[in-house]
Amino acid sequence: MMQQGKQTDHRHLGRIAAGGVAFMLAALIYVGTEAVSAAAWHNPPYDYAYNYISDLGVARSLTVDGREILSPLAAVMNFGFQAHGLLFVLGYVLALRLLRGKWGRFACAAAVVHGIGNFMVGYFPGESYDGVSPHVVGAGLAIVVGNLALILAGLSLRRRSAAETDGRGRAAEGRLLRFAPRLSVLGIALGSLGLAALALMVTRVFGHPAVFERLSVYTMTAWDLSFGFCLLAACVTESRRATGGQK
Repeated sequence: MMQQGKQTDHRHLGRIAAGGVAFMLAALIYVGTEAVSAAAWHNPPYDYAYNYISDLGVARSLTVDGREILSPLAAVMNFGFQAHGLLFVLGYVLALRLLRGKWGRFACAAAVVHGIGNFMVGYFPGESYDGVSPHVVGAGLAIVVGNLALILAGLSLRRRSAAETDGRGRAAEGRLLRFAPRLSVLGIALGSLGLAALALMVTRVFGHPAVFERLSVYTMTAWDLSFGFCLLAACVTESRRATGGQK
C-alpha cells in the first residue's frame, strides 16, 4: 500500500512538473516570437511603444490608425499567439491537481477561453480594429479572460493549505503548496494589473495605448514564468527529497 502511494505521488509530481514546463514554454515562445518578428521590421522599424503586438501578425502592407504595418515574419508571430494559447491551457490542465475547488475549475475554464481567443488572434490577423472583427473579439477574450485566469488561480491557491493531503498517498502534493501563499498574491495582483492596463489602453486616458496593451499581455507572460518555475522547482525539490528518503 505504501509503495502504491509513492507511485501515485510520483505520477502526480510528473503531471505538475509537466505543467510547469508548459507554462514556461508558453512565455518563452511568446516573447521569443515577438522579438524575432519585431527585429525583422524595417522602414519604419517596429516600435514597442507605438505599434501594437497584433501589428506583428499582419503580412501585408496596410495603414491602420495611422500606423504603417508590414510584418515580414507575420507567420512567426501568429504561431506565437496560438502556441501560447495552447500551452497556457495545457499548463492549467496539468496543474489542476493544485487548483482544486470552484476557483480552480473556473481558472481552468478561463484558460480554455483564453486559448480560443489566442487562436483567433493568430488565425485572423489584426488588419482592422472595428469592434466586431474576429481579431478584436479574440484579443478581448485572450486578454480579459486570460487575466481573469490569473486572478482565479490566485483565489484557488489562497484556499489551499501547505499541509493538505487528500488521504490517498498524495502528501507530496500538499508539500508542493508551500509556495501557494505568495503565488496567490502574485496571481491576483498581476491579473488585476492586466485588467487595469487594458482599461487604460481602451480609454486612452494617459495616451500610449500600445504601452498599456503590452502591459495587459505581459502580466500573463510574467505569471507563466513565475508559476511555471515554482511548479517545476518544487517538483524537483520534492523528487530529490523522496529519492533521498528511499536510500
